Amino acid sequence: MRAPPDTVDSRNWHRTRVLVLNATFQVLCEAPAERAVALVAIGAAESVVDHEPRVPIRSQHAEIALPVTIRLFEYVYVPHAVTVTDSARATYAGVFRRDRHSCAYCADRAATTIDHVVPRSRGGANSWANLVACCGPCNQRKADRTPEEAGMALLWEPKVPNHIEKAQQRIWRRLAAI
Repeated sequence: MRAPPDTVDSRNWHRTRVLVLNATFQVLCEAPAERAVALVAIGAAESVVDHEPRVPIRSQHAEIALPVTIRLFEYVYVPHAVTVTDSARATYAGVFRRDRHSCAYCADRAATTIDHVVPRSRGGANSWANLVACCGPCNQRKADRTPEEAGMALLWEPKVPNHIEKAQQRIWRRLAAI
């Protein structure tokens, strides 16, 4: 999947993603802009926040402003999801996603390894609070020591990810700006 464009215009709008809200303004997902525009065009959703500056999407019979957030008119039932806790086993892919592939020690955007804050040889678990994304040089420098012993400070505290909560906060900020 290609990264979204830095600036959105009439030539590349289809590469952006749109936040989709349920009828109750709860976050459902992020959808491709083409799908979101289609939902607005057929009357299944309304635009809550439009892209600024305005990017018009035109067809032969209609013009729709590119939305940033849409709300569905009909409620979509979403089964209760299992809450991720720190006791849940963290996956390497999940840690990279949570840390945005940034090294927890030097903030390098090319983290390719996972580091146990408390080494496994000292009883460190594969938990969300003990795993961080790390670049190769920092991981080798830290080796089988704690960050304090290696003289390396964590730039952020590793914790359980909560993607829904972050998305909901973005929605409330956007709605407050209206």
